[in-house]
Amino acid sequence: GFVKGLVDSEDLPLNISREMLQQNRVLKVIRRNLVKKCLELFNEISENKEDYEKFYEQFSKNIKLGIHEDADNRKKLAELLRYYSTASEDQVTSLADYVTRMPEGQKDIYFITGESKKAVEKSPFIEACRARNYEVLFMTEPIDEYCVQQLKEYEGHKLVCVTKEGLEFEDSEEEKARKEEEKASFESLCTTMKEILGRARGEGQAVGPHCRLTGGVGDWPVRLDGEHGAHHEGAGAAR
Repeated sequence: GFVKGLVDSEDLPLNISREMLQQNRVLKVIRRNLVKKCLELFNEISENKEDYEKFYEQFSKNIKLGIHEDADNRKKLAELLRYYSTASEDQVTSLADYVTRMPEGQKDIYFITGESKKAVEKSPFIEACRARNYEVLFMTEPIDEYCVQQLKEYEGHKLVCVTKEGLEFEDSEEEKARKEEEKASFESLCTTMKEILGRARGEGQAVGPHCRLTGGVGDWPVRLDGEHGAHHEGAGAAR
């Protein structure tokens, strides 16, 4: 934890081991009340934009780690998240504000992960969302990947990564027919790419003169996959 302090209690037994004390019912109540109090204080800070920007800059990783580890308080911690997006320009936005801006017909919350805001805001993966006026959140810290794996949804809206295969939108019959034609026209290319890469399929979601390589729904995100591979290579070299 990143909050430190001293708790004075007359209800804790002193003549037992630390291991037994950690399982004590009173200590669990104290822990629960401390977490509740901290969340209240964080929400109070968030009411002042300037103060919260300073707080979030220092402790955003701790909040995201809390979402990953603390299932009981996940929803409350989600209210504290802030991200840049395609609609927020130079200001960060909360998930609550994102939802208020969702146009009619949009069901999911879209996000993209990457190394920096500059890198992701020019990504061809977000063009399909831009074309539909769907806002895309920019998640640029490695811990964001783990955070959304646990959060999964917010206020009934699924969190959807635009770089994964299976990204689908509600299309008209005309658009569906056009995409089927495009998919058929790229069949031979997909076959060749599949022989080289091991897997490939046409999706018809790209907008403009772009070609995209998407990952599977259960795949490691590109950045974490690289780190994961580098870790194993290093371990192999050490042996």
